[in-house]
Amino acid sequence: MPTSILLPQVVDAVDGRVPVIAAGGYFDGRGLVAALAYGADAIAMGTRFLLTSDSSVPDAIKDFYLGHAVTDTVVTTQVDGVPHRVLRTGLVDKLESAGGKIASLPRAALNAHKFKGLTGLGYREMWDEGNAMRQSMGLSWSQMVMAANTPMLLKAGLVEGDVDGGVLASGQVVGLLDDLPSCSELVDRILSEASLTLESLGATDA
Repeated sequence: MPTSILLPQVVDAVDGRVPVIAAGGYFDGRGLVAALAYGADAIAMGTRFLLTSDSSVPDAIKDFYLGHAVTDTVVTTQVDGVPHRVLRTGLVDKLESAGGKIASLPRAALNAHKFKGLTGLGYREMWDEGNAMRQSMGLSWSQMVMAANTPMLLKAGLVEGDVDGGVLASGQVVGLLDDLPSCSELVDRILSEASLTLESLGATDA
């Protein structure tokens, strides 16, 4: 569902009881003004902050992101059973293939073993945590088993810089980004753009 439809519904539903933070497709001051106009209190920007000079993501991966268009992402359920928007890569195409879907549970078991080694958790603790997540989120048993894929595949892509062995979470906004500002520069730019946008709309309090 587009943010422009979802956001006002959420704002109306919570009716000021909790802050509303809009997410999905935001990257500049114009988006901030639009979100505020819909009633949001703030915006969240995942892909935009990922692609900054301060981000700990390997530079080669940042460059890889910058080479993609708005049509180069895909929503897949083959990472852990729930929808994730990621960059389309050879690995994602493989996960989405018939063979990839057949191998999803064995792959999840292997990643669960890797996750155990990474976190120091025991299998019983992992099972209890996964089952609690399954019940609270209404997941199937297979989705619960596949949950270990997400941290390991994201770690491979965004920490280790392995495009062929990991997944790269991304919004469609990736196709509109072409630079790597610092976080400070980005925030200053967005505030400046928001002020100019308000001025152009005739807002006297800009």
